[in-house]
Formats: sequence, structure tokens, C-alpha cells
Amino acid sequence: MHTATLDWVTPEAERVIARHARVSTTNPDKEEYKKLIAYCIHHGHWSILEQAAASFEIVTTRAISPQILRHRSFSFQELSQRYTNPWEIFQDSHVRPHEFSLRQQAEKNRQSSTIELQYELLEGFRKRIYDLDNITKQLYEDMLEAGVARECARNILPLYTPTRLHMQGTIRSFVHYVGLRGQPDTQLEHRQIALSIGRILVDQLPVISEALSESEDKSLAGWKYFR
Repeated sequence: MHTATLDWVTPEAERVIARHARVSTTNPDKEEYKKLIAYCIHHGHWSILEQAAASFEIVTTRAISPQILRHRSFSFQELSQRYTNPWEIFQDSHVRPHEFSLRQQAEKNRQSSTIELQYELLEGFRKRIYDLDNITKQLYEDMLEAGVARECARNILPLYTPTRLHMQGTIRSFVHYVGLRGQPDTQLEHRQIALSIGRILVDQLPVISEALSESEDKSLAGWKYFR
């Protein structure tokens, strides 16, 4: 349910970044650049990573998308419930948003939840959520059929309603996003998205990713999961 796929990335992004980093040299097109990029990352010279960019399509829910939208260095476009019935967008997929995870609240960390509820509790709540889902969807459809504007009818939609958004930013922004949101203290569903983006960037930017995975900067700890 909570996935990210690549829209596009700057062609030969690492080569572009290295060339621009050598703007003051006589040979900016020097073939070798692994040491240069690693040096810049290890010494916090982040501006060179602003010379390339990427965009990702994210499928998630309205409960998670506000967490992503808080990252203000990116540009976003999100599915509008004013114009679209969100259930129609995903009707041909296997997305079942109402089957979201039900985990126990951690006793000491209010941001943490990793353990599923006991089976008896889980099954009881699943049944009630399923009933609520049917009632809500039917009410929404009845409102639209009666002529209620989507921008009004959407007020009854639950936070697990599916959504789709495009997230575009510089490689610098994605480096810090994955570094932060790839860590275990991020909500599980949001972390799944960040790690999906990270896995794609590992393939697209192998030199940068390797240097990030070796960094001792705690704000970049999410990259250690790709070693």
C-alpha cells in the first residue's frame, strides 16, 4: 500500500554533480569522481547535491501523506478529492486500505509502535473496521449520486482513504529525507516509503549511496540500512 516508484532522475546525475563540483578547475569533466563525492559528503559540502534532482510517485493514505508534505524542501502534487473519487483511482489495484496495521502503543515512546495487537483484539477490531468501511463508502457514493459536490462529500472519508502524490526535489533533499525517515523511530508506513525511495536511489546513485552508508552523521542513519 505504501510504495514509491521513480518518475525520473537527472540523467547521469552523479557525473553532473561531480562536474559542477569542479566548476573552479581546469578539468571539470575528469572521469574519476568517487573520491570527490565521498569527500564532499564526509565534510558536509551538501550544495553540490543540489545540482541534480529526482521525482517519485507515492501511493499511500491520507493518514501518512501529511507527514510527507511537512518536508518543505520538496515540491508536491497530490490527488485532489475535490475532483476525483479516490476509490475509483485504485479500484483496479489490490489496495485494501482499510486493512491497515493495528499495533500496540509503546509504553515509553509515543512515536513508536512495532508489535501487533493480540489476535483476539485484532480480529474484533478488524470486523468493526470492515463494517465501518462498507457504511462509509456507501454513504459517500449515495451523496455523490444525490448531487452532493465531491468537495463536500469528502468530509466523511476516513484517514485510511488512499491517495497518490508526486514528490520532486534535489538529491540533497532526498539524501536528508531518507537519512531521517529511514530510521526506526519514523512511523512504520512512512518509513516503508522512505526506504523504497532509498533502495531506488542506491541503484541510481551508487557512489553517493555508498558514501552516505558510511557516514557517522546520526541524521543520515537511515542510509546504514542499505549497506
